[in-house]
Amino acid sequence: MEDLYSDNDPHYRETRVPSGIPPPSLRDLKRSEDLSRYNPALLRPMNSRDNNNNNNSSRYQPYPQEEDISRNRRQQQQQYQQQQQQQQQYQYQQQQQQKKPMYKPKPLNLQPSTSFLKCQTRLSVNEIIDLIKLKEVEIDYDFVCSKVQVENVIQLKGKSSHVPKEIVSQARSKSNPFERIGHGVFMNRAAMKLAAMDADFGLTATKGSNQFKFLDICGGPGGFSEYILWRIHSWGESCHGYGITLKMPTEKDEMNWHTEKFRVDIPKDSFTIIHGQDGTGDLYKPENIRDVESLISKETQNGVDLAVADGGFDFSGHEAEQEQLAQKLILCEIITMLSTLRQGGTFVCKFFDMFTEFTVDLVWLLYQLFDEICITKPLSSRPANSERYVVCRNLLVSHPTDLIEKLLDIAAKIGDKQFQFISRDILDKDEDFIDYVRMRNIKFIVQQTDSLEQFDMFIQNP
Repeated sequence: MEDLYSDNDPHYRETRVPSGIPPPSLRDLKRSEDLSRYNPALLRPMNSRDNNNNNNSSRYQPYPQEEDISRNRRQQQQQYQQQQQQQQQYQYQQQQQQKKPMYKPKPLNLQPSTSFLKCQTRLSVNEIIDLIKLKEVEIDYDFVCSKVQVENVIQLKGKSSHVPKEIVSQARSKSNPFERIGHGVFMNRAAMKLAAMDADFGLTATKGSNQFKFLDICGGPGGFSEYILWRIHSWGESCHGYGITLKMPTEKDEMNWHTEKFRVDIPKDSFTIIHGQDGTGDLYKPENIRDVESLISKETQNGVDLAVADGGFDFSGHEAEQEQLAQKLILCEIITMLSTLRQGGTFVCKFFDMFTEFTVDLVWLLYQLFDEICITKPLSSRPANSERYVVCRNLLVSHPTDLIEKLLDIAAKIGDKQFQFISRDILDKDEDFIDYVRMRNIKFIVQQTDSLEQFDMFIQNP
C-alpha cells in the first residue's frame, strides 16, 4: 500500500487522468501538514474582539464576519437616511422663508345680525307669572349650543389669564380690526358700540315734537348717555337723560359718573344722576329700583322712550363663570326697565353668553313682553369677548306691577347656584324661539373661537 500513488510505482507518473492534474502524492500530504505551522496568523496576538468572543476561539479572524457586515451596512443606511432628512428639512426651511407668512386672516364678517324675532305664541302677563317657578338645575351646554364648542372657548380664554397686560393689549389690537376706532370723539368705547347699534336699528329716532327721554342703567362713567345726548342734540331735537350706576370707591373712580367728560356741545343740564334711596346706586336693593321708578314717574308723563343697560363686572380670572356672575345683575336691570319704560318704548340690554337656562329664561321673558327682539353683536364690540346685546322693540305692557314683584322675589333668592324660573318644556314648545337662540349662539361662538385662536397666535408670537 505504501507504493500506491507514490514515486516508487513506475506507472504512477504515466497514468492519465481526465483533469490533467496528477493526483496528490504522500509527499504532498506531508508538506501540507508541515506548512500549517508557518501560518503567520497563528503568530499574531489576539485582539479585544477575540477576548469577548462567545465561542472562546483563540484564532485571529482577519476578515469581517457576516454579522459585522450586516451591522456596518445598517449603520451606513441609518447615516444616509439621517443625512437625507436633514437635507429635506433644510430645503423646507429655505422655502418657508421665501414664502409669505403661513397665517392668513379670515375674511371679515362686516354684516351684523339685525333680523328680529316676533313672538307667535304670546302669553299674557298673568300667564307668565303663573309659569314662573324657581328651580335649581344643572348646567346643560347642549341645550341651546354645543358643549364641545363651549368648553373649547373656555379653554382658549384661560390661556391669556396669566399673560402680562401690555402683551394682551398688543395682541388685542392686532387681532381686532375695529380696535383702531377706539372711543372716537366720545369718552370711551362704549359710546361707539351704541353708535353702531343706532346705525343698525335707529334707536335715537325721535317721533313728534315731545322731548326724547332715556334711562341709562348701570352706565357709568357715561359713554352711552354721552352718545345719545350728542346724537339727538346734533340735529336740533330736545333730549334729557337719567342714569343710575353703582357708586364705586376712590380707587375705581373711573367707573363712577363723569359727566364733566361729555362733549362740550352737550347741554350741561340735560342729564340727571340718580343715586338711589341709600345713595349707593346698587340695583340689588329693591328700594333703589323703586327710587328710580318714583323719580321717572314724577318727571315724565308715561315713562322714558329708551332704556339702555350696559352693566358688567371685572371678570379677570373668572372668565368661565362670566355668564353666571352676571345673571342677577341682568335680572335687576330688566326689573328697572319694566318700572320706567313707557308702552311702545325700546330696550337695549347687554348680555354675555346665553348657554344656561336662567339666561335663556331672561331672553324668553323679553321675547314675550316686547313685540320683537334681536340678539346682535355690534362690529365695534371685541369679537374675542362674550358680550352681545338684545335689542327689544315696542314694549307691550308698561309697568306690570305684579310681574315686577315676582321678579324681585326671584332676584332675592338666586345666588351662586344655577337656577331656572321657566320650565324647559315651555321653551321647547316654542321651536322658533329655541332655534333662533341656538343659531345665534352657534354663530357667535364660531366667531369667538376664530378670534381667540388668532388672539392666542399674536400672544405666542408677537
